[in-house]
Amino acid sequence: MDIDTLEGLMACKLFEGIKKEEIIAMAHKVRYRVLRFRKGELFTMAGAICQHADILLSGEMIAKLVAPSGRIIQINLQNSGKMLAPAFLFAYDNTYPVTVEAQTDCKVFRVYYDDMVHLLESDDRLSMNYIKILSNIIAFLTKKVSLLSMSVREKVCYYLHEEMLKQKSMLITIPMSRQSLAETFSIQKFSLQRCFSELKEEGIINFQAKTVHILKPQELIKNI
Repeated sequence: MDIDTLEGLMACKLFEGIKKEEIIAMAHKVRYRVLRFRKGELFTMAGAICQHADILLSGEMIAKLVAPSGRIIQINLQNSGKMLAPAFLFAYDNTYPVTVEAQTDCKVFRVYYDDMVHLLESDDRLSMNYIKILSNIIAFLTKKVSLLSMSVREKVCYYLHEEMLKQKSMLITIPMSRQSLAETFSIQKFSLQRCFSELKEEGIINFQAKTVHILKPQELIKNI
């Protein structure tokens, strides 16, 4: 196992609290492959069967859902160290509900189904970490459903407030394009831009490119 692969696995929550020597030993007991995907290449299509445990070693992948109207809804962005679709590996209906593609050049660590079962059964720490990963997914989806029921203004204010808390600063950087952010909210780009402009006119925020300065954080909360 090369150092880049090991570092990618160490960044994954599945191996949290496990020493690198142990990770190497675990990897030697299973069948695995390191796959490479170029920017724009599909990782999987909606409807495909989830048969492997996949960990994103490097790069970024994006999950998209195509609505009946043809509109593309961005579900989430997966960064290095994240497991890809861990909730579907052991599901009765183990088909991907979304299409996933590489946002950048990516490397993926793939473990076969039976070997993943063996790993989880052989180490309680891995099992607990896997449960935590699934629990966080449920929490994320709950927030996502709540977000979809909000107005455009509520969605933007909620997002900016969450980023302010996450980045621990009133000067935040939005880690995606306006188009991607609009797709995350399931709204049109012009609606998003109009909301940003209105918040700026009201003196709640100021912004330039991907940088947003929260001037009145309490006003964000009032709008959620």
